[in-house]
Amino acid sequence: MIIKSALIAGLAAVIGFSSVVYAADEQIDVSIRDLTPYYEKEGVNLADYSSILIDTLGLDDARIVRPPWYEGEEKNPKKWTLSKSDIQWLRQSYRETMTKEIAGNDGFPVVEEPGEGVLILDIEIIYLMPYAERGEKVITRGFGEMLVQAQFRDGRTGELLAVYEGKQDVGTEYQQNTRLNNENRLLDLFRYWGKRVRGLMDRAHES
Repeated sequence: MIIKSALIAGLAAVIGFSSVVYAADEQIDVSIRDLTPYYEKEGVNLADYSSILIDTLGLDDARIVRPPWYEGEEKNPKKWTLSKSDIQWLRQSYRETMTKEIAGNDGFPVVEEPGEGVLILDIEIIYLMPYAERGEKVITRGFGEMLVQAQFRDGRTGELLAVYEGKQDVGTEYQQNTRLNNENRLLDLFRYWGKRVRGLMDRAHES
């Protein structure tokens, strides 16, 4: 599929849409898979956007999926669900981490309201597949994987600029299945996303 505008070429790198072009950040040990583009608006200039609105991380319909090697086993269903505290932690950590990476060190303002010059970023987790159940004493390759959808909209008109969807690895290094390790891998992924958004905005405004 031909990338049609500078905006889309940049967005393609934000959450691993073009991992062939942009290598993984050296400070973050994550592997980002390509996402599939479902819609890309032509003729958009990213330099027209000077601030970012980070919409609430979409988790309302997120499902926890058991990995295939647990099929048929009797397991506690509560260990395969998102609790209220899980959802609160994910949303808060996502917003704080993304804001720090985008706005820090004289970066781009992260605003609370849409408007002129605002690029809206809306990410929804469709499902999350941990590689082990909560509290199980095993070693896993990262925390697991998730299916995500990302949308980008114009902050003044609400017009849809791009939609992407695909799987993301939440860490790739082998680790003990602990809450701390799993949270750190999720933070790494959020940090990676934030760095890509910041780099995208920097490049657009340098030209």
